[in-house]
Amino acid sequence: MKKSTIIGIVILLVIIAVCGYIVLNDVQFNHKSNNNGNSNESVEMLSISKGGVTIDYPSNWVLAQATSNYTILAIAKQSSVNNLEVGEINIHVEKQEFSGDFASYVNKTYNNVKADEAFELVSSGEVLINDEKAQQYIYTSSATNGVVKQHKALWFERGNQAYVIMYSAPVDKYETNLPAADYIIQHIKIN
Repeated sequence: MKKSTIIGIVILLVIIAVCGYIVLNDVQFNHKSNNNGNSNESVEMLSISKGGVTIDYPSNWVLAQATSNYTILAIAKQSSVNNLEVGEINIHVEKQEFSGDFASYVNKTYNNVKADEAFELVSSGEVLINDEKAQQYIYTSSATNGVVKQHKALWFERGNQAYVIMYSAPVDKYETNLPAADYIIQHIKIN
């Protein structure tokens, strides 16, 4: 066989594999253009839906891998993604079943965090996100590689499901990326 035929077959197999992943994982992508309120520039907005969650996000963020088994969707700032497709600056949505009182369930999670020396709780309390009440926890964590990250976790209740939207970034990059993260968080829909 010719070299060009083999390359063509490999490319075709890669395309089939990617399409298969999208179909099997119920991933839906949509593209939108929004006008930036500060100028006449057009910002390309993307949308992804999976597992009852839809995230609208700017095109300089990408679909990413997450380290939690409960994650439904994860996106990351494109410039922070490593070769394992995990973003150093990321937002992910998790869903967990719970029973009993929602506030007690969430507080129990952070009582465990407080007991771990690698974590430090910065603040907690109730906030409104798009006129919906959420439990917000902001904390830092120290990884074994020495990187200290800051996290903003917003917890929502849907029946016996607890959803958490988590923004994470290294402490020195947290504030710089917070406006983009807040914008994305405000445009996440939990169906």
